[in-house]
Amino acid sequence: MKKQTKLALMLSAMMMIGSVNVYAAEAAPNQSKANTAKQAAAQKNTSVSIDGQIEEWSKKLKPGEVAAYYIANQSGNPLDRIQFISKGFVYDNYEEFLGKAEVMLAPSPTKPDTLPSGYQYKSAILYLENPAKTSDVYQKLEKQLKAEASKGNKKVYFSKPFKADKADTALLSYEKGKVKLDVVATHIQRSEPIGGTPVPIDNPDVTTETIVIHGVECTYTNNKKGRDYLEWIDEDHQVRYTIWAESAKWDVLSFAKKMLAE
Repeated sequence: MKKQTKLALMLSAMMMIGSVNVYAAEAAPNQSKANTAKQAAAQKNTSVSIDGQIEEWSKKLKPGEVAAYYIANQSGNPLDRIQFISKGFVYDNYEEFLGKAEVMLAPSPTKPDTLPSGYQYKSAILYLENPAKTSDVYQKLEKQLKAEASKGNKKVYFSKPFKADKADTALLSYEKGKVKLDVVATHIQRSEPIGGTPVPIDNPDVTTETIVIHGVECTYTNNKKGRDYLEWIDEDHQVRYTIWAESAKWDVLSFAKKMLAE
């Protein structure tokens, strides 16, 4: 899962002391330096890959912040849409996580009162909700970034960071020795129709089975080349729950039984 880092930005101000004549004499060299800096920035923007630029920009975000970006070429953005990067919140303390999850209207997976044998709670993460495509915020950002792209020649354009007021996904991490187990709860979002006929993907490394736990129908997916997971949907609250672990099926089922019993 994703790892969060905190970034502190240091701002310094330069005091200009002297007469108007001194300032005027310095103006030409300063303008030359500014032009050189702009050229260097443009060259850097061209040389760094789109993924690299997005990664660099994401590192600048503070917890709770979101930024929109627009990839200005059809091959990199065939649907011609803006997208988002964000930095959520990480909590070592479960009670603090619950408090923030409530404030941000996030789904909050239950931590069983008694954990399965050998497991310890490690941390919790809240992932921020992106603006809906129909929202005023989305429309404004899309108009702004596309307008900038129409006048410039950069590969990708970014908005200023802004605060998110909601989170749509929560993750609880547990460990037992070398075994890592994650419990994820996500608000179910309606996806837009993309047209065409769905084509089922046949993967010989993946098998599924239906398991009923406390009257709830769950689907267990076994992945020979990745992490297995158990999934079910809370229809009343429109939340999807997923428990991930590698080669720990009985532990996954044990967590699910405790969660669905409470």
